[in-house]
Amino acid sequence: MAATSPASRLVASAARERLRPLGLNQRGRSRIWVDDRGWWLGIVEFPSPTWSQGSGLTVGVMWLWQDLGHLAFDFTEQVQPRQDFRNEMQFGAVAAALADQAGDRVETFRSTFGGLDQVAERLLERPVRRGFLWESFNAGVAAALVGRPVEARDR
Repeated sequence: MAATSPASRLVASAARERLRPLGLNQRGRSRIWVDDRGWWLGIVEFPSPTWSQGSGLTVGVMWLWQDLGHLAFDFTEQVQPRQDFRNEMQFGAVAAALADQAGDRVETFRSTFGGLDQVAERLLERPVRRGFLWESFNAGVAAALVGRPVEARDR
């Protein structure tokens, strides 16, 4: 088994401290944390740079009205681009800040997507973008689920 990098260890520790109390679970030993809301998942990812140590932060939502068999970001925000690891002291503060931002975004998504009506409203307010089929699909499903057949068909 490969040794865990200092950056990964610091991210995992900061995420455990901030995200576990919110009820999120780490997916294996990955840098992905999941917030199971029953009919949607909140996903927090601390992506690792390809050729160096460090981390960024992406937080999003996966709607569970289709069975994909894998995690996917259906609604996402790149909260923080990559932050490089220089030393443990510097990156410990970076990891803590990333975990705090992740926790804040999780709490925001929980209130933003508290019910199907809120989800439909939020997804339908986004403009239709050519080439982004799944955005329109998800908006249409949400509209159908809340009894808005005209918008559902349009999407």
